[in-house]
Amino acid sequence: MSFFSSSGGTYSFSNYSVAKFVGNSTSSISTRVSQSVLSLDDETKDKPKTPDLKPTPDAAVDARAKLTDLYGDLDTTSSKYKDDIEAFRKEIFDDLEFDRETLHLIASNENGYFSDEEIKAAKQVMEEQLEEVLNKDAPEDGATTENYLSLLKYLEEETSAEERKSFEWAESKGSAQAAYKRLSGGKESDLFSDDPVVNLLAKAHEDLFDAQKTNPDAELESMSAYDSAQYQWERNNNSYDSYSPPDAWWR
Repeated sequence: MSFFSSSGGTYSFSNYSVAKFVGNSTSSISTRVSQSVLSLDDETKDKPKTPDLKPTPDAAVDARAKLTDLYGDLDTTSSKYKDDIEAFRKEIFDDLEFDRETLHLIASNENGYFSDEEIKAAKQVMEEQLEEVLNKDAPEDGATTENYLSLLKYLEEETSAEERKSFEWAESKGSAQAAYKRLSGGKESDLFSDDPVVNLLAKAHEDLFDAQKTNPDAELESMSAYDSAQYQWERNNNSYDSYSPPDAWWR
């Protein structure tokens, strides 16, 4: 998710592009490591494992019920809108006026309660909320440092604790910090985060801005700081680094 381009005049979002990375359990770092680490304790490996499932938040249960009830009232399903998310939003989703915390629960879909159409709609609404904050009172030639301060404040104060743990939130925060710092001539704000993932993503956006001066086709994902941010986020949110692998044969 990016809030500025090399020209300084385009402020756009990447539609949660990193979700394909953090949501892909077959390719995540934690999964690869957990599959490769084997316990030598015969008693342990023979015991059935109970999945460590997080309880479903009440807001997610309520959202599922509201959506299901509305489908029933209208005699329809979300799958009928798979090729037209805008129509889905206009005719069904937006009418329920979910708050941002609930939108994040739908967008992240940790409990598997929601359809592809519902997830896409929630992500779109969340992006539009950030765009509205950023563009409010902005001049025609683009957002100012004050606009970015408003966005930074919104990300800190108007988002849930669960959302603030997400990579998408960190990318939004890092992008906003990088844009503010560039527009302010290198100044920082007390609204900046000290989270290492956010700071790595801010650096990735700064590096992208510099790279696009000579290569307009440069992408955020090709910045080394972006890879480091992904890795750090995985370490922070998974338990693979707590594993104690068996002693190596050479010890």
